[in-house]
Amino acid sequence: MTETSPTIRLVLSDMDGTILDSDHTISPTTGAAVQRLAERGVALALVSARMPAAVLPYVRQLGLKGPCVGFNGGVFFTPDGNILKSHHFPVESLMAIMEALSSFPVEIWFQTEQEWLVRECRTPLVLRERELTGMTPREVESLPMTPETVNRLIVCSDDTALIARLEEELAPPFAGRASMLRSAPHKLNITPAKATKGEAVVELARLYGVTPQEIAALGDAPNDIPMLQAAGMSIAMGQAQDSVKEQASYVTGKPDEGGWAYAAETFIMPAAPFSDGSRK
Repeated sequence: MTETSPTIRLVLSDMDGTILDSDHTISPTTGAAVQRLAERGVALALVSARMPAAVLPYVRQLGLKGPCVGFNGGVFFTPDGNILKSHHFPVESLMAIMEALSSFPVEIWFQTEQEWLVRECRTPLVLRERELTGMTPREVESLPMTPETVNRLIVCSDDTALIARLEEELAPPFAGRASMLRSAPHKLNITPAKATKGEAVVELARLYGVTPQEIAALGDAPNDIPMLQAAGMSIAMGQAQDSVKEQASYVTGKPDEGGWAYAAETFIMPAAPFSDGSRK
């Protein structure tokens, strides 16, 4: 860090592929790094594509005290589960997106602040997501049941080339109405336009009383790029695509190699405040 670099007072971290190891756990090494940052006056907020209920167990495990984010910036909530802010689709935008997707051989899931709705609970893609998040979907005949409450659509297929093509082709006609970014090769997240991790940086800066320049962000997937671009310090994980790494100030190791803890100790800690507000 240079003398003119800002002090880092808040870390924003993606979950899957970033702070979580491949077995979806937080390693003791990573947990210890979070604690050391807290002792130096640096808070941590999780910023995930997951729904709030799938984020909260990790918030509590880490002992986080401040707001965190689900749905890529679609919902802000406290560690006790209280919703602070939530972005929903206008019904007409949701219907237009559904029409645009109607001819493609994909699964479409809907998520609200509280529920994950699917047409069939036992597809391989749904079972994979259940294992990842620990969440159980509700099977419904018609989606969405209450369209005004939808925070996110997830478009899924094992045809990852199709998912990449949909991300590219659908973004222009829905610009200003929806954000379309992949959180994994087989998953396209569609959220209201303001529900992005970049917007989450701005809102969390306000909630924590810091500036975006005083934020360090860590991520690994295309949906993390807006967050990396908006933060004062940006760190890509080792397994991230080149398009993600190109947006980062630094690149660390893979999660299972201790990459998160290495980034905390090597890049963030030198920019952390001492308890008296001075710099290292």
